[in-house]
Amino acid sequence: QGMSGGQQNKDTEVVAMVNRMNELKEKQDPGSTKKDKDAKKDAKKKTPLSQEEQKEYAKLKDEYEIYKAKCRTEFGYTNKDLKADPDIQEMEAKLSAFEKRS
Repeated sequence: QGMSGGQQNKDTEVVAMVNRMNELKEKQDPGSTKKDKDAKKDAKKKTPLSQEEQKEYAKLKDEYEIYKAKCRTEFGYTNKDLKADPDIQEMEAKLSAFEKRS
């Protein structure tokens, strides 16, 4: 018919077929078509950090900076060495988890 993908998706016949397929999926496995939408909504929601978590985040950030400085001065680590250090990687992972929530 010479329509783009978006135009084809809006076609009344295609919409009717998609709705019918979703109904059949629901009959076969109840709740299967709703999970994806709900999961996306939950992922977008950010729960604010509690005061205790904010303190823990600040403490971890300080420890991270101190450890990083110590590695550079005492052990002569380069940026490449710092990125390869497992302790730093672990701290960065924890920090990023906090930052995603804040």
